Amino acid sequence: MQFQNSENISTSDRAVASFLVAFAMFMVSYTAIRVYLTELSQVNLQVESNVVPHSASLWSDLGSN
Repeated sequence: MQFQNSENISTSDRAVASFLVAFAMFMVSYTAIRVYLTELSQVNLQVESNVVPHSASLWSDLGSN
């Protein structure tokens, strides 16, 4: 019975494994950043809805016909 150790792994196998690990790390970090930014933008929308407009913008409809 023979066991495969790190000396029997080819260079191409290591390259493929490295690529798969890097890709998995990219996908996890990309997803985490997207979730964080989505939550952040929802918080900003709630804040912007509570902002009182400038008094000059209230008079802007009077000048248009």
